[in-house]
Amino acid sequence: MSRYATIDIGSNSLRFLAVESCADSLYYLDSGIWTVRLAEGMGKGKYEIKEKALERTMAALEEVCHRLDRLSVSLKRRLLFTTESFRSSLNVSDAMGFIEERAGLKVRILEGWEEAFYSFKGALLGTGLSDPLVFDLGGGSLEISDGKKGFSLPMGALRVKNLFGEDEEAIKGYVRSGLKGLFEKPSRRESAKSFIGVGGTSSAAVMILEKIAVNSYHPSKVHGSMVKVDDIRNLILALKNMKPEERKSVAGLEPSRSDIIVSGLCVIEALLEFFGASCYFHSECDLLWGLAAEMVESREAKKLYDVVWRCE
Repeated sequence: MSRYATIDIGSNSLRFLAVESCADSLYYLDSGIWTVRLAEGMGKGKYEIKEKALERTMAALEEVCHRLDRLSVSLKRRLLFTTESFRSSLNVSDAMGFIEERAGLKVRILEGWEEAFYSFKGALLGTGLSDPLVFDLGGGSLEISDGKKGFSLPMGALRVKNLFGEDEEAIKGYVRSGLKGLFEKPSRRESAKSFIGVGGTSSAAVMILEKIAVNSYHPSKVHGSMVKVDDIRNLILALKNMKPEERKSVAGLEPSRSDIIVSGLCVIEALLEFFGASCYFHSECDLLWGLAAEMVESREAKKLYDVVWRCE
């Protein structure tokens, strides 16, 4: 059995996943998330990564490396990658050099279609679903994939918050406009038999709906949960009517996510309405899992089918 880790430097959060490969399954070992706001100030087009944001990111990355050391995950089995936070950056070379030098790992920048593909690959692990449509809502972008084609749109939770605040109609109009350019034919809309959602906003929605305290989070508690479009609508209404401090105390919602949760939920609601979907299934197996599976399958020459939730 070998251990692997994937580390995602996102626009809003830095996340990691540690797994163990055994037979045709990936065994969950550990994971974590830190709000670093690497892409603070991101709007339409390019932006510049700020020095303080890089320092926050490195502080989180150093903690990740310590945890992976304790789990005996070797450097050669760690994948450090980034997505929209670097794709849209004006000073990407400087930021990458800073991180690589201090982390001792090369940074892989995923293209939008790769992000969509690996999110799809991860989301399907252990689901048994056929022909789903998978969406991955991050801080900087939204990825959509049916397994054959993948798309990346500049409408992540942090980005739309910076662009539109919590203006529901403006956010939903922006999302609809982007989707119409990709899914003009009705057959494309109707091709998905089921929806799977991944990403921080989706996970937070389930945590709030199930009233799971942040400090008692475990991926197995939220993985596979069904979320109705009516649930999303009710959450938006409830959260918008709260004062900032009230919102920070909502069970299941990380205080650091409280200022972008409504914008993220509006993106999900607009997406579901566009496809005429009444619900979706949340998966904790996402981009991190898809890339971990890719590493294992390529290095061990085998196919993975399942996930086993286990903590050490």
